[in-house]
Amino acid sequence: MTGIFGQLTPPSVPGQWADKTPAKEPLDAHTIDVPAIGTAERRGCLCTLERTAIRNRLRVAQLLLTIGALALIRPQYNDGVQWTTLFALCHTFVISFVLLWDRHCSGTVVRGQLPLLDWRRLELWYTAIATVALYGLAYGVLFAHKGYGGWYVCNWVSSVLTLLTALAYGGETWLQLRDKYDGRTAIGQ
Repeated sequence: MTGIFGQLTPPSVPGQWADKTPAKEPLDAHTIDVPAIGTAERRGCLCTLERTAIRNRLRVAQLLLTIGALALIRPQYNDGVQWTTLFALCHTFVISFVLLWDRHCSGTVVRGQLPLLDWRRLELWYTAIATVALYGLAYGVLFAHKGYGGWYVCNWVSSVLTLLTALAYGGETWLQLRDKYDGRTAIGQ
Protein backbone atom coordinates (compact mmCIF):
# COMPACT_ATOMS: atom_id res chain seq x y z
CA MET A 1 0.00 0.00 0.00
CA THR A 2 1.17 3.46 -0.76
CA GLY A 3 -0.51 5.14 2.23
CA ILE A 4 -2.61 7.48 0.11
CA PHE A 5 -5.65 6.98 2.29
CA GLY A 6 -3.78 7.13 5.59
CA GLN A 7 -5.13 10.58 6.48
CA LEU A 8 -8.74 9.44 6.41
CA THR A 9 -10.75 8.61 9.48
CA PRO A 10 -11.69 5.13 10.47
CA PRO A 11 -14.35 3.40 8.41
CA SER A 12 -17.13 4.39 10.85
CA VAL A 13 -16.99 8.08 9.75
CA PRO A 14 -17.00 8.17 5.97
CA GLY A 15 -15.43 11.05 4.07
CA GLN A 16 -13.98 13.08 6.97
CA TRP A 17 -10.38 14.05 7.58
CA ALA A 18 -8.77 12.44 10.59
CA ASP A 19 -7.13 15.50 12.11
CA LYS A 20 -9.57 18.23 10.98
CA THR A 21 -13.09 19.02 12.01
CA PRO A 22 -15.58 19.62 9.23
CA ALA A 23 -15.85 23.26 8.21
CA LYS A 24 -19.22 24.81 8.89
CA GLU A 25 -20.66 27.13 6.29
CA PRO A 26 -21.72 30.50 7.63
CA LEU A 27 -25.43 31.09 7.66
CA ASP A 28 -25.19 33.97 5.20
CA ALA A 29 -22.90 32.20 2.73
CA HIS A 30 -25.65 31.89 0.15
CA THR A 31 -27.67 35.02 -0.45
CA ILE A 32 -30.87 34.77 -2.39
CA ASP A 33 -32.59 37.38 -4.50
CA VAL A 34 -36.06 36.71 -3.17
CA PRO A 35 -36.58 36.88 0.60
CA ALA A 36 -37.59 33.68 2.34
CA ILE A 37 -41.23 33.16 3.23
CA GLY A 38 -42.07 34.79 6.52
CA THR A 39 -39.14 37.23 6.52
CA ALA A 40 -39.33 40.95 5.98
CA GLU A 41 -38.93 42.26 2.47
CA ARG A 42 -35.67 43.99 1.62
CA ARG A 43 -35.80 47.76 1.82
CA GLY A 44 -34.00 49.33 -1.07
CA CYS A 45 -36.64 50.37 -3.54
CA LEU A 46 -38.30 53.76 -3.21
CA CYS A 47 -41.68 52.02 -3.16
CA THR A 48 -40.83 50.06 0.00
CA LEU A 49 -39.06 52.82 1.94
CA GLU A 50 -40.72 54.71 4.73
CA ARG A 51 -41.84 58.25 4.00
CA THR A 52 -39.25 59.79 6.30
CA ALA A 53 -36.46 57.98 4.45
CA ILE A 54 -37.85 59.15 1.11
CA ARG A 55 -38.05 62.72 2.42
CA ASN A 56 -34.45 62.54 3.64
CA ARG A 57 -33.30 61.30 0.24
CA LEU A 58 -35.29 64.01 -1.50
CA ARG A 59 -33.72 66.63 0.76
CA VAL A 60 -30.23 65.36 -0.10
CA ALA A 61 -31.16 65.40 -3.80
CA GLN A 62 -32.40 68.98 -3.39
CA LEU A 63 -29.09 70.00 -1.84
CA LEU A 64 -27.02 68.32 -4.55
CA LEU A 65 -29.11 69.80 -7.37
CA THR A 66 -28.93 73.23 -5.75
CA ILE A 67 -25.14 72.97 -5.51
CA GLY A 68 -25.01 72.10 -9.21
CA ALA A 69 -27.30 74.98 -10.17
CA LEU A 70 -25.33 77.41 -8.01
CA ALA A 71 -22.03 76.26 -9.49
CA LEU A 72 -23.20 76.78 -13.06
CA ILE A 73 -25.34 79.92 -12.97
CA ARG A 74 -23.64 82.93 -14.54
CA PRO A 75 -25.97 85.93 -14.11
CA GLN A 76 -25.65 88.81 -16.56
CA TYR A 77 -25.13 92.30 -15.15
CA ASN A 78 -28.60 93.68 -15.72
CA ASP A 79 -30.76 90.53 -15.75
CA GLY A 80 -32.91 90.57 -12.63
CA VAL A 81 -34.33 87.07 -13.12
CA GLN A 82 -30.92 85.43 -13.03
CA TRP A 83 -29.85 87.39 -9.95
CA THR A 84 -33.16 86.55 -8.24
CA THR A 85 -32.63 82.88 -9.09
CA LEU A 86 -29.14 83.02 -7.60
CA PHE A 87 -30.54 84.66 -4.46
CA ALA A 88 -33.36 82.08 -4.16
CA LEU A 89 -31.01 79.13 -4.73
CA CYS A 90 -28.63 80.37 -2.03
CA HIS A 91 -31.42 80.77 0.49
CA THR A 92 -33.10 77.45 -0.30
CA PHE A 93 -29.74 75.69 0.04
CA VAL A 94 -29.07 77.19 3.48
CA ILE A 95 -32.59 76.58 4.79
CA SER A 96 -32.75 73.02 3.42
CA PHE A 97 -29.33 72.20 4.85
CA VAL A 98 -30.34 73.48 8.30
CA LEU A 99 -33.62 71.54 8.19
CA LEU A 100 -31.85 68.35 7.08
CA TRP A 101 -29.23 68.74 9.81
CA ASP A 102 -31.99 69.38 12.34
CA ARG A 103 -33.81 66.23 11.21
CA HIS A 104 -30.65 64.14 11.64
CA CYS A 105 -30.04 65.66 15.09
CA SER A 106 -33.60 64.75 16.18
CA GLY A 107 -34.80 68.34 16.32
CA THR A 108 -32.20 69.74 18.68
CA VAL A 109 -30.71 72.37 16.36
CA VAL A 110 -33.70 74.50 15.38
CA ARG A 111 -36.85 72.82 16.67
CA GLY A 112 -35.51 72.65 20.21
CA GLN A 113 -34.87 76.40 20.20
CA LEU A 114 -38.35 77.26 18.88
CA PRO A 115 -40.66 74.55 20.26
CA LEU A 116 -43.92 76.49 20.06
CA LEU A 117 -44.02 76.66 16.27
CA ASP A 118 -45.96 74.20 14.14
CA TRP A 119 -42.97 72.79 12.24
CA ARG A 120 -44.95 70.44 10.02
CA ARG A 121 -47.00 73.35 8.68
CA LEU A 122 -43.93 75.57 8.31
CA GLU A 123 -42.03 72.90 6.37
CA LEU A 124 -45.06 72.35 4.13
CA TRP A 125 -45.30 76.07 3.40
CA TYR A 126 -41.55 76.33 2.83
CA THR A 127 -41.39 73.44 0.37
CA ALA A 128 -44.52 74.60 -1.48
CA ILE A 129 -43.23 78.17 -1.83
CA ALA A 130 -39.79 76.92 -2.88
CA THR A 131 -41.42 74.66 -5.48
CA VAL A 132 -43.44 77.44 -7.07
CA ALA A 133 -40.64 80.03 -6.86
CA LEU A 134 -37.92 77.80 -8.28
CA TYR A 135 -40.25 76.49 -10.99
CA GLY A 136 -40.98 80.02 -12.18
CA LEU A 137 -37.38 81.15 -11.83
CA ALA A 138 -36.12 78.11 -13.77
CA TYR A 139 -38.25 79.16 -16.72
CA GLY A 140 -37.15 82.77 -16.20
CA VAL A 141 -33.51 81.70 -16.49
CA LEU A 142 -34.39 79.46 -19.42
CA PHE A 143 -35.86 82.34 -21.43
CA ALA A 144 -33.44 85.03 -20.21
CA HIS A 145 -30.45 86.25 -22.17
CA LYS A 146 -27.64 83.75 -21.61
CA GLY A 147 -24.71 85.86 -22.72
CA TYR A 148 -22.13 85.03 -25.33
CA GLY A 149 -19.10 82.82 -25.37
CA GLY A 150 -18.73 79.72 -23.26
CA TRP A 151 -20.86 80.91 -20.35
CA TYR A 152 -24.22 80.43 -22.02
CA VAL A 153 -23.92 76.63 -21.75
CA CYS A 154 -23.53 76.98 -17.97
CA ASN A 155 -26.73 79.03 -17.79
CA TRP A 156 -28.64 76.43 -19.83
CA VAL A 157 -27.50 73.62 -17.53
CA SER A 158 -28.23 75.77 -14.48
CA SER A 159 -31.80 76.37 -15.66
CA VAL A 160 -32.31 72.61 -16.09
CA LEU A 161 -30.84 71.90 -12.63
CA THR A 162 -33.05 74.62 -11.12
CA LEU A 163 -36.08 72.97 -12.71
CA LEU A 164 -35.02 69.57 -11.32
CA THR A 165 -34.56 71.19 -7.90
CA ALA A 166 -38.09 72.56 -8.13
CA LEU A 167 -39.35 69.07 -9.00
CA ALA A 168 -37.54 67.63 -5.96
CA TYR A 169 -39.17 70.26 -3.75
CA GLY A 170 -42.51 69.40 -5.37
CA GLY A 171 -41.99 65.74 -4.52
CA GLU A 172 -41.31 66.58 -0.91
CA THR A 173 -44.37 68.84 -0.82
CA TRP A 174 -46.46 65.98 -2.19
CA LEU A 175 -45.12 63.62 0.49
CA GLN A 176 -45.92 66.15 3.20
CA LEU A 177 -49.44 66.59 1.85
CA ARG A 178 -49.85 62.80 1.80
CA ASP A 179 -48.74 62.65 5.42
CA LYS A 180 -51.24 65.33 6.33
CA TYR A 181 -54.30 64.25 4.33
CA ASP A 182 -54.13 60.50 3.75
CA GLY A 183 -56.35 59.66 6.70
CA ARG A 184 -53.72 58.49 9.15
CA THR A 185 -53.76 59.86 12.65
CA ALA A 186 -50.85 60.67 14.92
CA ILE A 187 -50.99 57.21 16.53
CA GLY A 188 -50.70 55.48 13.15
CA GLN A 189 -54.23 54.17 12.64
